[in-house]
Amino acid sequence: MGQIPPAAPGSTGPPGQWTDPPRRDAPAEPLTPTERAAVLAEPLALAEPAALAEPAVAPGGLAAGAQLCGSVLQSGRPIFEAGLALLLLVVLLRTFIAGGYMIETGSMAPCLLGYHRRVTCDSCGWQFAVDGTQGEGLATCPNCCRDGLTLEGLPLNDGDHLLVSRPAYEFSPPLRWEVIVFRNPSRPGQAYVKRLVGLPGERVHLRQGDLYVNDVIAPKPLAVQRGMRILVHDHDHSPPADEPDWQSRWEIETPGAGWDERGGRFLYAPLERQPAIGGEVEEWVGYRHWIRRGGGHRTSVRLDDWPARLPPSALVDTRLQYVGDARSLVATGALSPGLRARLAEQADDEAFTRSLASLFAASHVAPILDQYGYNYGTKSGSSHEVRDLMFAAQVALRGEPGIFAVVLDDGELTCRCEFDTAEQLVRLVDDRTGDLLRQGVLPAGLREGALVEISLWDRQALVAVAGELVFEPWLAPCGRTARGPTPWRPVRFGARRLRAEVSQVKLYRDVFYTSNLGERGSSAVEELGPDEFFVLGDNSPVSKDSRSWSEGTVLNASLLIGKPLILHLPSRRQRVQWRGWQTEIRIPEPSRIRYIR
Repeated sequence: MGQIPPAAPGSTGPPGQWTDPPRRDAPAEPLTPTERAAVLAEPLALAEPAALAEPAVAPGGLAAGAQLCGSVLQSGRPIFEAGLALLLLVVLLRTFIAGGYMIETGSMAPCLLGYHRRVTCDSCGWQFAVDGTQGEGLATCPNCCRDGLTLEGLPLNDGDHLLVSRPAYEFSPPLRWEVIVFRNPSRPGQAYVKRLVGLPGERVHLRQGDLYVNDVIAPKPLAVQRGMRILVHDHDHSPPADEPDWQSRWEIETPGAGWDERGGRFLYAPLERQPAIGGEVEEWVGYRHWIRRGGGHRTSVRLDDWPARLPPSALVDTRLQYVGDARSLVATGALSPGLRARLAEQADDEAFTRSLASLFAASHVAPILDQYGYNYGTKSGSSHEVRDLMFAAQVALRGEPGIFAVVLDDGELTCRCEFDTAEQLVRLVDDRTGDLLRQGVLPAGLREGALVEISLWDRQALVAVAGELVFEPWLAPCGRTARGPTPWRPVRFGARRLRAEVSQVKLYRDVFYTSNLGERGSSAVEELGPDEFFVLGDNSPVSKDSRSWSEGTVLNASLLIGKPLILHLPSRRQRVQWRGWQTEIRIPEPSRIRYIR
């Protein structure tokens, strides 16, 4: 048995193939005793009972169907077994190795999002996420400060989904700055996700927005900076130049010199007369943080005499005042275009009009604050001036040998990074003293264009080209210089002799750790126990973390669940309509899949 039967007498098929069975009305050939015994000994197949039914197809269809069914079963068995093995593997992975978690709150935004809505700014086109638990309201664009953006009708999206490695900390302890998932010490049934900042036995202190561990500032490496950085401005998403309350944040400081802006790109071509290469770089493009309205900063301009036609009562209920002794006109926040026009018309004084124009431009340049577009509608108290910034841009250096430089100023340190194509070197220099801090080889990719990232965070200067550090980051000694006022032009870039193209210009800021929701680690140094961790959320103004936990509430190793590996299954909701019928569907966003840092 098991062999392919020979061709039946009278069949048209060749030997070695199955043939059509005889019709029921056709006389059957009698079986010999040997053949009958062989048939009775043959085991029944699962498909044979189907032969008992009246055929619904042409003669030969049932035999062909039986052959096809057997073939499918034979070919489908490996697929079934592989699917079953994959299912078992997934169950094992999710039970013992990896688990999926969805984030509900925005305590880690914008790195990781909870329930949220997607807003597109009608001025600059920037898309950003806002808290989805606050209901509908008005949001403010974090890229261009356009306020009054409505959330009406925007679909509510799920929080980010994380794939978490459960055994990550079974063999090695967690590291500082890692994102971790753990059980809430007060409610172990709840899973939280935060960033680990304090390790067992350490002394943790949050001071002026920075983290100090054992009385020394804790700097962030490049990978962590990329994971935590918060966008301040993307020049490719600048509002139209004709908007009355907007001016470009990147300003060519020497009009008519070598710099020119075309379609968001800054191009530098040297003029005929240039000083020697070894001198100071003179032609700059500087950043000024232009805001549309509001603010609590104070700005003053010179005004020798108050206009005779303008009564002092004209400044009542405004944010302007005239200080006669100092002969200055002072504004709190940004001077509005309407107030400027009204006062100029009432005064009808040329000197006063000029002072108003100067005050209008100056008052709209403000310090960078720890504001989050995500936190609309919440009393987050985001009003701290942020000094830790990162400059990122695509840079191409060509033409004659020369220098391209980027300067960052945090009010205490001023670091200049020089890309010297003549000597093929990259130098980090203290711009106040001229001291050489670091030096490395000029990356070859800058001729064709490469991503340049330069940051001054946590009193640490860091330079990377194409994702690689040019040299070891430089960390300033503690107490090196006195901390001055927050600079209002904190970043600029310049060039000389060579040809430069700077595009995709972005400015980021660091997280500023606040004490809004709790003072553990803020009002005094927090000493951690031998099995105690200290965690913080990236969205510091609203995050409920170690700062707000009651005394005696301890996060220890037994409460750690694991380390998030990737953000997976990202999607957004899209509303679709058809003939009066509408619904919301989830649209996958593969571009948002990424490793968690």
